[in-house]
Amino acid sequence: MIIGCTGNYRKKEYFTILEKIFKLVSDSNTKFLISDDLKKNTEIVIPNYYQLVKFEDIIMKADILLAIGGDGTILSTVRRMGLKQIPIMGIHIGGLGFLSEITEEDLEFCLTEILKKNFFISNRMLIEVGMKNKNNNSNSLKKYWALNDIVIDHGTSARVLKIKVNISGNYLNTYEGDGLIIATPTGSTAYSLSAGGPIIYPELDTIAVTPICPHSLSARPIVLRDIETITIEILSPDDGMALAIDGQICFSINKNTILNISKGKYYAKMVNIKKDKYFLTLRNKMGWSGNLR
Repeated sequence: MIIGCTGNYRKKEYFTILEKIFKLVSDSNTKFLISDDLKKNTEIVIPNYYQLVKFEDIIMKADILLAIGGDGTILSTVRRMGLKQIPIMGIHIGGLGFLSEITEEDLEFCLTEILKKNFFISNRMLIEVGMKNKNNNSNSLKKYWALNDIVIDHGTSARVLKIKVNISGNYLNTYEGDGLIIATPTGSTAYSLSAGGPIIYPELDTIAVTPICPHSLSARPIVLRDIETITIEILSPDDGMALAIDGQICFSINKNTILNISKGKYYAKMVNIKKDKYFLTLRNKMGWSGNLR
């Protein structure tokens, strides 16, 4: 087995966990490849026994990729892998997080299970967004992918944002408010949840549309089939609106921007050790005691 490793090398906890993984893996016949992104941290001395490899080479060679960090690290790593999605396991450092499977406390147990190949993989749907200018005669779309969500909001403008939404050619609604969230089931427990959207089991293939602070009591989230295409037009005359992909990549958009959002052509592959871990994580993160009256 070949295990690759990447993560948030800016955090000091990263190096503590990385060294623990190295010691655990070195006792086996496993090859351990570390992303050479580590070289960007000039404040540390990299041990000469680490095998540093370009990220692109790791995803071509590794059977599993470990991502040390928070949910943001996993989101950026999945997007960085592009079409070559290999199984990824998150090792959590940070605050609130739903995506990381293990923590430093259960690292030894979980890594031992991986070495024994006692794990399973859950496929997580991605969504893609294509952007074009309606004044441009070209039909080409710039496309980007998200594991969590695509968010349209008023950006630097303080005015109410007016958004027209069509579903596979059928008019749905014109939303007025602070914006709109298009979320995957994985992203249903992120921004969409904070805006009043539903919690969706992560291995389902659906797309949720959640308005942000709508100026209408009748505006409610809606869950769509994964085969639908969502077309969004900005009706607000002002500039300064923004599009965010997984909260990490941002673009300025305006009234001439047309967005087409649909299911991505590939899945992220998340490594899981325990089959009931999602519900345990959900209860812990949501603070559910199971005994409310």
